[in-house]
Amino acid sequence: MAKGMRVKLVYEVSQDPDTGVEVTRLTPPEVTCHRNYFYQKCFTNDGNKLLFAGEFDGHWNYYLLDIAAGEAVQLTEGAGDNTFGGFLSPDDNSLYYVKNERTLLEVNLETLVEREVYRVPDDWVGYGTWVANSDCSKLVGIEISKDDWVPLNDWKIFHDFFHKGPNCRLLRVDLQTGESAVIHQEKNWLGHPIYRPFDDNTVAFCHEGPHDLVDARMWMVNEDGSNVRKVKEHAEGESCTHEFWVPNGSSLMYVSYLKGQQGRTIYSYNPDTGVNAEVMQMPACSHLMSNFDGSLLVGDGSGTPVDVKDTSGYTIDNDPYLYAFDVAKKAYFRVARHDTSWATFANSRQVTHPHPSFTPDDSAILFSSDKDGKPALYIAKMPANPELISA
Repeated sequence: MAKGMRVKLVYEVSQDPDTGVEVTRLTPPEVTCHRNYFYQKCFTNDGNKLLFAGEFDGHWNYYLLDIAAGEAVQLTEGAGDNTFGGFLSPDDNSLYYVKNERTLLEVNLETLVEREVYRVPDDWVGYGTWVANSDCSKLVGIEISKDDWVPLNDWKIFHDFFHKGPNCRLLRVDLQTGESAVIHQEKNWLGHPIYRPFDDNTVAFCHEGPHDLVDARMWMVNEDGSNVRKVKEHAEGESCTHEFWVPNGSSLMYVSYLKGQQGRTIYSYNPDTGVNAEVMQMPACSHLMSNFDGSLLVGDGSGTPVDVKDTSGYTIDNDPYLYAFDVAKKAYFRVARHDTSWATFANSRQVTHPHPSFTPDDSAILFSSDKDGKPALYIAKMPANPELISA
């Protein structure tokens, strides 16, 4: 197989044993498949096609699935695709992704012709998920000094890398010309760069590492490199994680949890006022994402976090559910079981993580899970009459 080859998928439809909603497994459990990172665009605007990663050709490559037809076309080939960071352009004409931690590529979805947009300098390594601005004219990414870089294949390496204090830089890249500029640089592990939607002047990023050891997780900087500021000063025993911009740009939302407590708290940060506000309490979810206006959220129930140093202090019961949150009602409900293992698989710390997000019409939730074998893609329909639990 190679670029342009088509894969026919046979869906498996079932009812969730606890909530009764329809759950469709899109990909076969004997072939590793997963979704991209939860805030990267994966559905076409009409919701009819889905970008995902699959190992049908011996490597983890990108595919575009025609959901109604059950047929996926292979978009990339060969080793080295960053299959978590790729995203569709707003006009549905292109896929952008990074290959071999070196080249940022654009794939024309009609012709499958690839164009090299930007090449990481030889003494740097492209790291993590690179995120475009709203009109997809540029993106922000992280580069790590090649002298400091090691592949982050397991959680022990993750912890050790934090203490190295790697030389990192946050940069922006023009998606037409490939011109780049460094926004911010420091001897600190940086990650999760995200343009604020509809406001190119505001860029969020994080200090990466064990959540109970970082000085402050979430930061912001102006696009010209000025006004570096903390989003939140951590309280004693507090960890914050998996921040994301509400897609309309109204706020940055994130998860907060305290040492020794099972539950977690959803917070919202208004970048215009600098105010952090508690949104609602929630079960122990790891990742959180919203619909376009932030009125609905979805999260994946999890167990004891592996990305902390003091795991004994943060031990919690495992929670196998996908949850949806009604922000106005300050209530939530179970959507379906994800039942993923959260295990490191095939040298990936992320591939078994659910990373849930809504379909474009908010009618269903896309997620990954290895509950039936190797990691696979699933879509769970939202319940028609959910049983609300007050937060």
